[in-house]
Amino acid sequence: MRGEIEIVTWSTDSVGPAHQVDFYADALNSAVTPMGMKAPHRQPFRSTMTLADAGLVSVLRQTGSAHRVYRDQGHIERTGERSYHLVLALQGSENIEQRGRVHLQRGDALLVDSALPVDLDIPTDYECAHLKLSEKWMRQWVPSPGGLTTRRISGRDGWGRALATYAAQLSPQTIAAAPLPLATMTDHLGALLAILANETVGSVGKERPRAERALAQEIGDCIAQRCVEAGLTAVQVATAVGISARTLHRCLATQATTFGTLLIGARVRRGIDILRSPLAKRLTIAEAGRRAGFADASHFVRAVRARTGCTPSQLRDGVATDRESRGGDAA
Repeated sequence: MRGEIEIVTWSTDSVGPAHQVDFYADALNSAVTPMGMKAPHRQPFRSTMTLADAGLVSVLRQTGSAHRVYRDQGHIERTGERSYHLVLALQGSENIEQRGRVHLQRGDALLVDSALPVDLDIPTDYECAHLKLSEKWMRQWVPSPGGLTTRRISGRDGWGRALATYAAQLSPQTIAAAPLPLATMTDHLGALLAILANETVGSVGKERPRAERALAQEIGDCIAQRCVEAGLTAVQVATAVGISARTLHRCLATQATTFGTLLIGARVRRGIDILRSPLAKRLTIAEAGRRAGFADASHFVRAVRARTGCTPSQLRDGVATDRESRGGDAA
């Protein structure tokens, strides 16, 4: 496919200083995924991003000055597709928060899931390699990517070093003028991710509990994202995660929980977020519950009271208890 892939470049040098931050934020939304961005006001902002879109895998290089990008629930709800992003620090450092805080030094990488909130802070000048991987492509190699999205991939030893070294060579220019068939190059990337996932998560013997925890986490994340769907079923979640419904129930059982418990808990947390919003005073309790995924208002009231000690009306009016501050984790 040599010569068939176009290289696209965005650079803040093409606009005036007053428009550089907005220009780059728009470029990120277009090339990567919807997100917010902030940059320090105390210094000039500059950044350049180059993209080679190869379909299921896109290769980007980004360089520039300090800034912060973030993806919240609003951005997620406006996104039509799920993707995974392998971010490799080539120069400088990055702090990424998704399920936990990870500090990337030069040569380290992290796999980020677009379906989950994320906060990425780049405190100094930087350069990074960024591989955008479609969900379809990713699951061909790593059926349960959740285990990889929770930890730093060290670029200094083991298979992490092999992955980081290879990813660093996959520049947009390399992809556009691929010396090998493009499928061969991306297959090599997928194989390295699969080996690393097996090493990290484990699939046999003493590593099995870690694999089950990672899968349970992915199931929980999917439920949290889709809990507002009134008719959400275990079969639908299992299909989205890429497993059977039987495997889903068995996995959750190993973590001493059930699909129903996770679903109600997620809906209660979503309901609390809605009730805390300034706009909630315009909503009836029934409507707030419906937006959180509850088909029945009385069920919403009972579930919120059981997990927080407060009624939805009390929460909407600013009343809180110790139980409510714990986020409604009780079964």
